[in-house]
Amino acid sequence: MSKKTVITILSWCAALAIALILANVVSFFYRSGAGSIQRENAYSTSIRTPNSRIVRGAEGYGINAVDENGYLNDNAQPLKQNYILLMGSSHAEGLQIMQKDTMASVLNHMLDPDERTVYNIGTAGQTFPLIVEGFQAAVEEFPNAEAIMMEVSKLDFSEADFTCAMDQAVYDLASSGQALERSLGFSRRLRNGILGVLPVVSQLRQQIDSVDLSLRDAFGIAAFLEQYRAKAAAEQPAAPVPAETVTAQTGADTYAVQINQMMALMRAEFDHPIILLYHSGVSLLPDGTLRINRDMEHYDDFKNACETNDIVFLDAGDAFLRAYEADHSVPYGFNNTTKPSGHLNTLGHRIAAEEFYKAWMQIREEEEN
Repeated sequence: MSKKTVITILSWCAALAIALILANVVSFFYRSGAGSIQRENAYSTSIRTPNSRIVRGAEGYGINAVDENGYLNDNAQPLKQNYILLMGSSHAEGLQIMQKDTMASVLNHMLDPDERTVYNIGTAGQTFPLIVEGFQAAVEEFPNAEAIMMEVSKLDFSEADFTCAMDQAVYDLASSGQALERSLGFSRRLRNGILGVLPVVSQLRQQIDSVDLSLRDAFGIAAFLEQYRAKAAAEQPAAPVPAETVTAQTGADTYAVQINQMMALMRAEFDHPIILLYHSGVSLLPDGTLRINRDMEHYDDFKNACETNDIVFLDAGDAFLRAYEADHSVPYGFNNTTKPSGHLNTLGHRIAAEEFYKAWMQIREEEEN
């Protein structure tokens, strides 16, 4: 091999090394974090790596601290002895915005800016049935909660979801974030260390997993068509109910019974206030109006089940409409994504916090009178 060839190869290797170093530096500010830890016998099947930091910039931009339990909380202030437990999905977790702007932080500031009142255990993928499944374990892990608030964005679930929800997890102290961190094996610690030092690895893996060679949403056609479908559905007159659908009412009644059983189970396990906030998706129609895409098929089932079991039911839809009418702002989407879709943005989190706050103040007022 000639000297020139060797120099060329070394030059390529040096260029590659420099490129990886630069990409890694950029990744620290775009996507970094030590990942998650899987577990059993707890509120959720996974937690974030305790005492770490997560940066996400693909949808919105957020820098969030993870506490010793593996949940998204800033430990700058000590937690009150009697606190409010916030349950929910990735919307409640709030990785897409800065931690100070999440619904947990905004609500906490509204309640008491000098102390930490709200403890956030929002977990990505934690739908309502999964919340119910882990409810008992959460109450056992956090026994000093004086109230529970839940964020849900969907009201439809399957028979399998219901079955799993009623088979609740039993809390095991070995599944706590602190215990899991202490018990991590060498390979997992090595993985977390690599992801912490080389976030570009996580970024490359995420890019590979997201590769899609299809053209099903090319040029924004799908979004364009969805707007017209939404408008057509809104203008379509209600069709008469065929006689064949009478049998379907039995299924609807069963669904209502199942929802009520889930609410009753939570109420039996927690005798303090429970507040459930439902926020549906929204659509911008071609005429410029905002449509709230509530799941009306199961809406009344959820609302009635909450009332029956003394659970406060909130709907953020009207607040979303008021915000849009005021300045055409929408609760979902970011400047680097498509609005109004994806996760709750800063406005959406603020509206959720305000709805929780009003409901909690009403509860406190009723308790005092």
